[in-house]
Amino acid sequence: MKLRVIYDEMLRTKVAPVTVFDAQLKKEAEEMLSVMHSYRGIGLAANQVGLNKQLIVYELIPDKTDKEQKDLPTIPRTILANAWIVKFSKEKEVINEGCLSLPGLELPVERSLGVTVEAQNLDGKKVTIKAKGLHARVLQHEIDHTNGILFTDRAKELNVLKHYVGAKIVFFGSDEFSAEVFRGLTTAGLNVMAVICESDKPSGRGGVLKPVPMAEIATAVEVPVFKPESKSEIAEILAQLSPHLVVLASYGKILPENVLEIPTFGCLNVHPSLLPKYRGATPLQSAILAGEKATGVTVMKMNAGVDTGEIVAQTSTEIVPDETFLTLRDRLSAVGSQLLIKTIPTYLAGQAKLQRQGIDATQTVKFSKDMGEIDWEKSYSEIDRQIRALNPWPGTFTFVGEQRLKILTAEIKDGELALQTVQLEGKNAVTWTDFVRGHAQQLKKESWYGKIA
Repeated sequence: MKLRVIYDEMLRTKVAPVTVFDAQLKKEAEEMLSVMHSYRGIGLAANQVGLNKQLIVYELIPDKTDKEQKDLPTIPRTILANAWIVKFSKEKEVINEGCLSLPGLELPVERSLGVTVEAQNLDGKKVTIKAKGLHARVLQHEIDHTNGILFTDRAKELNVLKHYVGAKIVFFGSDEFSAEVFRGLTTAGLNVMAVICESDKPSGRGGVLKPVPMAEIATAVEVPVFKPESKSEIAEILAQLSPHLVVLASYGKILPENVLEIPTFGCLNVHPSLLPKYRGATPLQSAILAGEKATGVTVMKMNAGVDTGEIVAQTSTEIVPDETFLTLRDRLSAVGSQLLIKTIPTYLAGQAKLQRQGIDATQTVKFSKDMGEIDWEKSYSEIDRQIRALNPWPGTFTFVGEQRLKILTAEIKDGELALQTVQLEGKNAVTWTDFVRGHAQQLKKESWYGKIA
């Protein structure tokens, strides 16, 4: 028997009555008790282990030497079939509940202090149980399960983040977009137990190895950082950490399917596009290049495909006329961080409405250095979008003689392309006016020079 967790359809199934009381039923009940004890639980319903039967088991033998358990009552081992509540007490109380199928969560739930339950035992004989206190709460919780109801369906303060700090999160990310999403998680007080990022990268003209931005941010707040090189190493590290949830934002590598199956609650990806549009590595640049008027952020539950998972949450935002890759990245990282923080409670509580992506998908490509060269046959608006989208990488450039000239900033002015800041290969960035002053004769030899303002 395998314990089912949130978003498994069995947890939302109203299970069938038990009609056959035989040795097989007794065996299943014993196996359920074994699963329950292995997870240190006090109750379990059959659909939590994939059985379509109105069968529940529970037992509590508190450890009186444990200060957290010494005041708990002893609840005898009980196995019930076809249990239903015939009477609720008018008096109610609100206390925190948890569930084996939603590990790491405790939320306040109001329930009756006492109940009367009618059921059948493993021999099919009718039994009546009158329970109070914790015993009554366990019965209500497990009978809810047999009706496809989770305790989070009844929880108060569902969106209060403090109730989710028990969920262990491992964060995958590497760049500045990742860093802002990570900051959102830690600022909210959520339990980010580790960061997994790409290895150090060459930086500057000397090519000195430098940690990626995410590594520096995590180290500064004393969150452990791992930099696995291979897929097998990723799987090994994650298995050792055993998180409840993985959150990924701009990690830079594709996670293999076996890694996605390790976290209890799966993996959420914060992707800066309105999926299914602009799947892949360059959604921000691609949206600007295409002249989109709007884009957004999607939080999705990852699957084996590239950005093909079910949508958990999505929000849109305008792309302003002078938007650059850097301004859009910084803006959407903040939007994505806020969306994720809003989404996590609903998702972990099993209340999110997951939606399959539509069929109108588009795929982005990774850019190479040569892809930044300007085609001067294109319109001014296309070239302007290219300049705004591809800075800093791979950069937009043309040639003066045999030297590359990077176009760092430009604008459309009076219907023409006006360059603002440029950088000749091996030199510092200068204004276009200063560059023209120093290279007037060379520029006159270039056919493209006459096409700009």
